[in-house]
Amino acid sequence: MSAGITFRRILVAVGILALAYGTFELGRATSGHFIVSSMLERLELQQRNQSLTDENESLRERVAVAEVGQQVDRQAQSDAQQMMGELQAETARQKQELEFYRGLVVRQYGSGVLRVQELRIRPEEERRFLVLITLVQAATRDTVANGTVTFSVEGLQGTEPATLSLPEIEVDGRKQFPFSLRFFQQIEVPIELPLDFRPERLHVSFQLGRNPEPTKQTFDWRVEGGVDTPVL
Repeated sequence: MSAGITFRRILVAVGILALAYGTFELGRATSGHFIVSSMLERLELQQRNQSLTDENESLRERVAVAEVGQQVDRQAQSDAQQMMGELQAETARQKQELEFYRGLVVRQYGSGVLRVQELRIRPEEERRFLVLITLVQAATRDTVANGTVTFSVEGLQGTEPATLSLPEIEVDGRKQFPFSLRFFQQIEVPIELPLDFRPERLHVSFQLGRNPEPTKQTFDWRVEGGVDTPVL
């Protein structure tokens, strides 16, 4: 009896030891699993934190760029508004000046008149001259005058009276010059006179496109003069 009891006690002790060892191993394995799982979770959190940090930095940069763009837009808008204001002021000033000078011309020459306001003759080389004809339109409205202008030179050729037409003296043989003006226009005509010709007067004739009858004005031949007075 004592031998059987002793054997059973030994078996129970061995079983208890085996159970305790198994429980120990199970606890250690479970603990290791928790450690690995915790490390993985921490790594994942770090990755997410880095991703959020990068995204936040990107958003900050975009906000900074947007703010700079808004500042540039505001500055550009302010500059554009200032420029528009200056242009409007300059346009108004020029319009006032234009109305002032137009009023002077109208009071002096009347409304709706197209005339040669100035004729100047500049000497070139030898027998060449440059004739400068300034046409003026005293119009109350912004109408455009279109037409042609020509002239002839009267004088003495040798001892005989003679009148030379524009094609005879213009360096390129042109018969007339076109004009298109709203208020005034200067026309330059280069001419060359014969050696034996002495000019005395210059007859200007201009014709509007809508008017079949030309208008004529006569000027004394004055070289290097200012404003020549028409001969009445």
